[in-house]
Amino acid sequence: MNSQHIYDIVGIGVGPFNLGLACLTQPLNELSTIFFDSKDEFDWHSGIMPEGSTLQIPFIADLVSFADPKNPYSFLNYLKLHNRLYQFFIRESFFILRAEYNLYCKWATEQLENVHFKSFINQIDYDESRQLYTVRVKQPQGEMTVVTKNLVLGTGTTPITPKFCQGYPEQIHSSADYLRHKKDYLNKKSITIVGGGQSGAEIYYDLLSEIDQHEYQLNWLTKAPHFFSMDLGKLTLEYTSPDYTSHFYSLDEDKRDQVIGSQNALYKGIELSFVNRIYDLLYQKSLNRPIPARMMPNCALDAVEQQGNHLNLTFKNSDINKRFKLESEVLILALGYEYKIPECLNPIRSLINWDSKGRIALNWNYSINDDNTIFAQNIGIYSHGFTVPDLGMGCYRNAIIINTILGREVYPVEKRIAYQEFAPMPEEVVTPLKTSSKSHSTELSF
Repeated sequence: MNSQHIYDIVGIGVGPFNLGLACLTQPLNELSTIFFDSKDEFDWHSGIMPEGSTLQIPFIADLVSFADPKNPYSFLNYLKLHNRLYQFFIRESFFILRAEYNLYCKWATEQLENVHFKSFINQIDYDESRQLYTVRVKQPQGEMTVVTKNLVLGTGTTPITPKFCQGYPEQIHSSADYLRHKKDYLNKKSITIVGGGQSGAEIYYDLLSEIDQHEYQLNWLTKAPHFFSMDLGKLTLEYTSPDYTSHFYSLDEDKRDQVIGSQNALYKGIELSFVNRIYDLLYQKSLNRPIPARMMPNCALDAVEQQGNHLNLTFKNSDINKRFKLESEVLILALGYEYKIPECLNPIRSLINWDSKGRIALNWNYSINDDNTIFAQNIGIYSHGFTVPDLGMGCYRNAIIINTILGREVYPVEKRIAYQEFAPMPEEVVTPLKTSSKSHSTELSF
């Protein structure tokens, strides 16, 4: 790596999205790229991978296939090279095991010479006269500096931990660290999980499976009105499309916030068959005696207090508008993830665009500055919709980023794939008529 060399792209963070970008740029001789991540190796949510857990999207949503099905870094090629293609076929499931997806991504990183781990980004500066970014990287062998025309941020998200839950490292853990602590959980008298999404569901199911042997009290609570399954109907899946992404982006900021607030069932719920597995397991376990397991919706965690070797957890039930307390030796938080702006961006914050609510403002092409030279992965639910963290849309975003940087369509980007229309055609839009006392028109409800 020559510090005088000018790269076309420096990728900061190597999660699935930037790894997909590395795979898609690798065959392009006109692009010089390099990617850095502070972790020791690729590792994607391995802390919450109970045996048998799967992705919630089909295998074709891999690192490259939606942009380039012929790319050698496809999941099917990975299976072929590892003599698992026929076994995967016979298994007859479109959904990849999470552990296998992690292995697939690790394999991809091992094939790429421009992906570097144990590399912490200290600082990024911008030389306006040269229109270049200088990236200072700390590695085990020392500090290095690289220069680039474009940055692509892929630093990912971190588990949400309310402030009142911080300061209890022995008793309060994130779902992301579940497997690391599981052996300790099995010796506890009581365990409480908060969060009604897929992660919380998988942890509840895993602990429920062993409740007979260890006889702990197992509680699962969510502030949602019910433990809901994701809507994965085919017409709903059309919302994870370029069509809907473009439509959503065209809405004004307040309307987008309103819409995304109503779409929890599209991306925050539990996979339906897994909901059924939980119910079947509860039925099986309760056949001979009541099981020490509780499930409670409409309950928001309000406060935490340590008392001896257990925690007093205060919840507020929104149905009765009253608070109540639960005792638990362990609290597992499965509250989702949030984006935190990397500190290395501080010197170039003035170049980044911000919306009226202080959030990074993304352009339609996922750039976050006026010059279209800084791009962001995995943020912008408020601008591009709930598909932003969806692995199935990673190739779509990466194709747009690559095409923008090169100024031509290297990877074709679909514009319309949905049978639905998410808005009328411009020529069909008319100015609403004012209602008069003589008007007999009415809005029909069905």
